[in-house]
Amino acid sequence: MVRCAFTLIELLVVIAIIGILVALLLPALQKVREASQRTQCTNNMKQYGIAFHMYHDQNGTLPYAAKNNPRTVWVALIWPYIEQDNLAKQYDYKRHFYEAPNTISGAALNFNSPYGQRIPIYYCPSDRVNAVLATPGDPYPRARGSYHLNWGDVRQPRASSDPVPTAWAPFGYRNFASRNQPRTTRIQEFTDGTSETMLMSEQLIPLDFDVDHRGDMLNDDEACTYFMTLMTPNTTAADVMAPGFCTSRPERQMPCTTAANRNKAARSRHPNGVNVMFGDGSVRFVSNGIALNTWKAIGTMNGGEVVPPY
Repeated sequence: MVRCAFTLIELLVVIAIIGILVALLLPALQKVREASQRTQCTNNMKQYGIAFHMYHDQNGTLPYAAKNNPRTVWVALIWPYIEQDNLAKQYDYKRHFYEAPNTISGAALNFNSPYGQRIPIYYCPSDRVNAVLATPGDPYPRARGSYHLNWGDVRQPRASSDPVPTAWAPFGYRNFASRNQPRTTRIQEFTDGTSETMLMSEQLIPLDFDVDHRGDMLNDDEACTYFMTLMTPNTTAADVMAPGFCTSRPERQMPCTTAANRNKAARSRHPNGVNVMFGDGSVRFVSNGIALNTWKAIGTMNGGEVVPPY
């Protein structure tokens, strides 16, 4: 009896055809995946926008970005408005973020604390979902995150040689330097309009064990929880970090250097730009090619600039 079977050449042809089809389909599948991830990232930022406005309605101002007595950041303030009431109830707002029960410190990494919880809304799915800070020498394990607040056209702290800003962002410090003077902003102060003033954008998250303050949005320290508009999104120029807290990884789009006066750009894994949440709660995609002066203009709430299309 004669058995039907494929010849080796026929099998190789079939494999080659399958390989060609996969090569053709893979870019399309990657585009679909990225579109889905960017949509989820946009939805996260819209939830933050709603939370900021709910906080404003109840407190008369937007939350401060960070303060040092006790050391607290905006994320802990808006937990009740992003369906994280349990974390807010566990958190002791009279203590520093690194103290118990807020963080469980020690040599062993323990993320069973309010600061250790990895909440989906912290992460843009295009980047490192569920990333944490577990760096050598830092005994306070905590979640990292993708979303950081707009501090405008300044360095932190402002150097004495820098001009005193005549217009500023919704977040930062009132004197552009001191952690004990957090800025709290009322919507009425957005004289440039809420729809043309940035509140939030994205920042890439370092590897878990990298000694690097980027993505450390739960920390009030001077190198954390913000982006500036001194550089356009996803610039190849280096972020300027605190000495000892910079792990330069240009291959991951995360170059950095160190200096006393810090500056971090908005960065994302989305092709060609970053998501930005504005003062009215809307979220838009801003291209890497935006003019620097325009980027700076939408970074201030009271500059009086005429913002061109971007």
